Amino acid sequence: MIKESERLARLFCEKKWPIMAFLDSHHPNKPEDPYPPHCIVGTDESNLVPALRWIENEPNVTIRRKDCFDGYLGSTEADGSNVFVDWVKKNQIKSLLVVGICTDICVLDFVCSTLSARNLGFLTPLQDVVVYSRACATFDIPLHVAIDTKGALAHPQEFMHHVGLYMAKERGAKIASEVSFNAPKITAGT
Repeated sequence: MIKESERLARLFCEKKWPIMAFLDSHHPNKPEDPYPPHCIVGTDESNLVPALRWIENEPNVTIRRKDCFDGYLGSTEADGSNVFVDWVKKNQIKSLLVVGICTDICVLDFVCSTLSARNLGFLTPLQDVVVYSRACATFDIPLHVAIDTKGALAHPQEFMHHVGLYMAKERGAKIASEVSFNAPKITAGT
């Protein structure tokens, strides 16, 4: 997932295409039930993984720290404006390629909100939301761990990844198992 996300980020930066990266940045006194504290502001967990930190210095990249599952809702400012909506409009985004962690939580919530906003006309000119399955992942909590952990639910990684992709498709996203930006070369035969 990280390797594919990095590959795409490099391609987007080479082409100077806009990128928006959402980072979980939670306040310790603001729980995100039902999940335990994670990605607390000021900790390394709330930053990009090392393989992607280089994008912070790229001019085509917008970083948005969010304190909720959903990057769309987490982009809402105190005055009611939305950084993500403004980014889509400013960059005239027609197709949005979505990658990230966790497929069935953050990715799915963002995709569902984005598709609803698109359907309501809030995200013109956005047309397509594409989730790249190989650049998404989720976490694993085996049943035996969940049974022994207070408040935990089993979360089978591969199954929940596919559930997230299925739900995104059911809501109107396109699911891609491959992403390429190279036009095929056509050669004349002799």
